[in-house]
Amino acid sequence: MKQSALYTRLLKTIYLMVAITVLICVLAVEIFFEDVESRALNFEFRANADFFKANIEGNKFQHWKTADLEAFFLPQAGSDARLPELFRGREAPSFDEVKIDGKTFLITVEQVNNPSGKLYLAKDFTSMERREFIVEAFLVLFAAIMLVAGFFVSKGSARLLIKPLEKLSRDIRVVKPGVSMQRLKRDYRDIEFVRIAESFNLFLSELEFHIKREKAFVKLASHELRTPLAVISGALEILEQRQNLTEQDQKTLSRIGNATRTMQQDTEMLLQLARGKADDENLTQVNVPRLAEEVVADLGSSNRSFANRAEIISEASVPRIYTNPVLVRMLLRNLIKNALVHTPSKVEIHLDEEQIHINDFGGGLPPPIVSKVTSSSYKESGGLQESSFGLLIVQLICERLNWQLEIAQSSKSGTRFVIHMSRPLQE
Repeated sequence: MKQSALYTRLLKTIYLMVAITVLICVLAVEIFFEDVESRALNFEFRANADFFKANIEGNKFQHWKTADLEAFFLPQAGSDARLPELFRGREAPSFDEVKIDGKTFLITVEQVNNPSGKLYLAKDFTSMERREFIVEAFLVLFAAIMLVAGFFVSKGSARLLIKPLEKLSRDIRVVKPGVSMQRLKRDYRDIEFVRIAESFNLFLSELEFHIKREKAFVKLASHELRTPLAVISGALEILEQRQNLTEQDQKTLSRIGNATRTMQQDTEMLLQLARGKADDENLTQVNVPRLAEEVVADLGSSNRSFANRAEIISEASVPRIYTNPVLVRMLLRNLIKNALVHTPSKVEIHLDEEQIHINDFGGGLPPPIVSKVTSSSYKESGGLQESSFGLLIVQLICERLNWQLEIAQSSKSGTRFVIHMSRPLQE
């Protein structure tokens, strides 16, 4: 749907109302002027006709002439050949407008009964017509001036109407989400904007309540998750100290210990991501190919169907990067596991200096998930509620590391994820 600025719409609406008002005024003045002119002419012609009728002397041809009026009386038996050409052939009663030699004449013919005959009147209407033209030109000029002035009035009116809305918009934009958010001011002249500000402040109160509840939940979850992991770690240490396990049991215990430590690190990192932050104190040099090999080995040992299906193709020039190893391991594990789950064939992991490519040969991702994953931020995608939790973690990690997640291919022939790394290098 095509969008337009409210200011533009208000400007157009107000200016249209001004233009319609000016047009109605001009038409009203024109109609009024025409009506007054017509009435005045009719009255003048009637008065002149009555005057000449009263001054007819006998049943004979008579002629009267003034500066702008010429009159003739033609007896009933007389021939109109004696009349000027503009009167000839006209029957009574009649009223007409005639232009001759650049002049305009109003002609009327009336029947006279005593003495019997016809009264011809011709009034030179040229000067009045010129005045009419001047009036019409003035009306056109007036309309043009009013339309120009109306544009600036409309512009100012639209700006005046939109100003409190722009202020409200600016006030809303400066509000930052958090436990305690700044409330909107209610210093508006119009009650409608005051009500909007009050409604938004009420919404902020509800939002603060939900944020506090989520933070309390994260804090509680942090405690509940850390406690059993600490118990498991303690139990493993006790078993190691007893030194009465077989070699195979020692290997199994070592795997459990590694998995527990990984789970502790992942849990801590997930809780930090859920709070919208992650510590930068654990940055270190990360060998991405080696880390990818460890992830592939862990996945293969945890699920036999994953074993020997992930192939790592690494360029010799892949440098070590200075970043958070826990985040990188979580990212690789989620993407590689997702690829292994969605295809029974091999998964290829290509590593170069700037990118990580993970290719599978499954049926591809649904278009809505592709659209959400490739959005500029997981916040804009609505949190990927319609996709897997693993993809949400991947996108959160990419945002945290300032990396870019791209779906280079998603079709029936497979899916290819590309991670564009942006990081300070450590030689």
